[in-house]
Order: sequence, then C-alpha cells, then structure tokens
Amino acid sequence: MLTKQLSDFLHGITYESLSPETVEVTKMCVEDLIGVALAGTVQPQGTIWNSYFAQKHGDAEATVWAPDWHGALCENAAALNAACSHVIDMDDVHNSSITHLGAVTIPAALAVAQKYHRSGKEVIAAIVAGYEIGARIGEAINPSAYHYWHTTSVVGSFCAAVAAGKLMGLTADQLLHAIGSAGTQAAGLWQFIVDGAMSKTLHTANATLCGIRAAELASLGFTAAQDILAGDRGLLGALTPDNKPEALVKDLDKKEYKILSNSFKPYACCRHTHSADYCVDLIQQEHALDPKHIVRITDYTYQVAKDTVDAPSPATPYGFKFSAQYCIAACFLHGNLQDSVFTPACTSDPEAQRLMACTTVVVDDRLEGLYQKDPNQWPHRLEVELDDGRVITQEVIYPFGDFNNPFDWDAAHTKFHGLTRDLLSEDQRNALTQAVTTLEKLEDVNDLFSSLS
Repeated sequence: MLTKQLSDFLHGITYESLSPETVEVTKMCVEDLIGVALAGTVQPQGTIWNSYFAQKHGDAEATVWAPDWHGALCENAAALNAACSHVIDMDDVHNSSITHLGAVTIPAALAVAQKYHRSGKEVIAAIVAGYEIGARIGEAINPSAYHYWHTTSVVGSFCAAVAAGKLMGLTADQLLHAIGSAGTQAAGLWQFIVDGAMSKTLHTANATLCGIRAAELASLGFTAAQDILAGDRGLLGALTPDNKPEALVKDLDKKEYKILSNSFKPYACCRHTHSADYCVDLIQQEHALDPKHIVRITDYTYQVAKDTVDAPSPATPYGFKFSAQYCIAACFLHGNLQDSVFTPACTSDPEAQRLMACTTVVVDDRLEGLYQKDPNQWPHRLEVELDDGRVITQEVIYPFGDFNNPFDWDAAHTKFHGLTRDLLSEDQRNALTQAVTTLEKLEDVNDLFSSLS
C-alpha cells in the first residue's frame, strides 16, 4: 500500500537523517512563520480568532504566538497560531504542490513539543516529516484538484498529524492510523475567494485541530483506513480523477526532503502573483518609471495563475491579495507589497484603479509549457507600454524567496524584524531569532519562548 510505504518512511525520519542544509532551512521556516503569525494576530481576523479561543479555558500547555505570549491548551494554541499564520498571506509556500505547509505543520509541532517537553532536534525532524507528507499529497492531486480544493487545507490535517504523531512517539502502526484519521477529516473549498471571505484561516486552524486529534486518537488505539490516500475510496480519487499516486513515494530512497524546495514570501499576497510583482521590482530598478506614464500592462502567465489571480474588480480588501491587477499596480505605486498597501484607502486610490483597468492577464503557451514541464516554475512576463510608445518587457520564473532564488538568514531576519517591530521589543526580537537559529541545541523546546513572557 502506498500510504503505508510513505508512512513508514516518515516514521523513520530522524534529526540524524537530515543534512545541515535541511536543518537550516527548517529553522528558517520556523522563524518565518512565527513572525507572520505575530503580524496576523493584530489584524481583524486575528482579533476574531483570539476572541474565539479566549472563551476556551484549559491548562497552559503551549504558547500562543502573540505579543503577550500567553499559554493555552496544546490544541487551542496550535489552532490559533495556525489561523494567525495564514492571515496576511506571507507564510511560506511549496510550489509544485501549491501548498502552504508551514501554517499547518509548525504550529502543531511546536505546541505538541511544548506539551511533551521535546527537544529542538525532535521538533526539526517532525517538521520535516510534516512538510514531506503535505508536499507529496499536493503533488499527487495538483494542478487538477486546485480549482475546487484549497490544498493547504486538504493536506493540512496530514501535516499536523504526522508532526504531532512523531513528537508523541507513535509507533509505525499508530502513525499509519493517524494518517488514516487525518485523511477522513480532510476538507477545504475555494468558494470563499468569490466573496473575499475569511475561510482561509479557518482551513489552517481546523486542519491543525484535525491532525492533532488524529494523532491523539491513534495513541489510544483508535484505528483508521490503512490506504487512505491511494485506496479505491481514498483521498486522491475523491479529489480528482487526474491524480498521480506515484508522487506519494517517488524517490523516497534519495531522502531529498521536500522542505528544501519550499519558498518564502516577500510580498503579502497570493504567491501566484509573485513573479509578476518581482518583474515590477526589476523594471523599477532599471527604469524608475513614473506610473502615471503607463498606459497598458499585459501580464503573460500560466493557466493556474490566471484562474487564481485574474481579478480585475475584487469585492473586498482581502480579495485584492488575489488580484494580479492590483498587486502589479500597487507594486508600481508603492514600491512594496506589505500588508499596509492592502487597506481600503490604498485599494480605492484612483491611480491604482486606473492601472488595474489597463492591466490584462493572458495565458501564454510557452509559459504554460514551462509550468507543465516543472510545476516549481511559476512564470510571468510583463509588457508595460508607456505614453511615449515605449514597451518595456520583463520575465521572471523564480521570484525572490523562491528556493531557486532563496532567502538567506539576513533576508529571513529582515522580514521577521519588519513584521514584528511594532509588536515586540528589540530584546524580545533578538532573543527569539537567536533561539530559533540554535533550535537544535534546545533540550526542551519550551525554552524557545521562556524569555519572552
């Protein structure tokens, strides 16, 4: 059974099996997600989620990533952190699976590790395993499932279950049952994007709760489907007839973990716009255009991007994060795509609206071919026509933050400090970044947060 083959592989992942590069990238993922979650706590959605979980009392088993660093029940802390991680759309993304793996893996891993006082090394191995199953399932169902199914939500229960299960010390059989229970709870539909609604954060919170529940039940002897992924009535067939079960176990023997093909986000918007956004950055570095002279912008790209972010008239402020037209316009006008440029004042600006109206998103056969050949390539080519007749063209396949054009620790720290400067003191920020960069040295992961409360 393919599910068992994958489960056994995940069960065998240890810190000692990881390369130094894998360890460094994993720690970078932890710092990135905590910073993104902290920024999300003070947004309207974050406030709602904090109010929701404030009504649920229990022992302080794990830390909530908020400026006061209060404690909560393990599963509540994990779900709240997972929700806030997905608020501002700056959490990491795995290209070929079209999945935000950090938001559904790291909150579960850290919360469960705090409850059971696990070491930093154990946490790192659990996170790598959680990313691995999520990426492989996403690759097995996409791009065909992506039209209806929010992959992060669908694979999130698996990511959380595997990470939690490893930290709970599940046996190989128990981990397989945890995966089975995670799969029967998998869900998450894209219809919310039509309304610009808040369901995206519900998806990550619920997936995390489902995953932890699945691991806890398995630890008590609760059984589940043995081939939940590739079975005749399993997940892959239910999500799309165009599934690729071989992706679940492809190249397992090479131990080239999927977390190494993960990407970070410098822009607070849908990752399908990022190559276009980076085109703008590169154009402005070379030409320093005055946006008022732009009369036409054509964004050539691949089909999935057009389906996801071709939104000339978003209905809500959140919807503008999924509009290539607005992201391109805002990047020209503001020189950045931080969360602050997605306010109603910015999105309703007449010049932004003018640039959006003259921007068209078009599927380009060559760029679609690049994506089909290698789904890690999310290419865009911008043609920008000016009122003097000049046409400036820029193409990007790998934007900054992509694993082919990656962050280093300086970039990671810069992003973290930028997101949290108004929320944490300099001493707190420095203490947390120092603790994360030396995570493997912690005997008890609770020490990650001990100096912040």
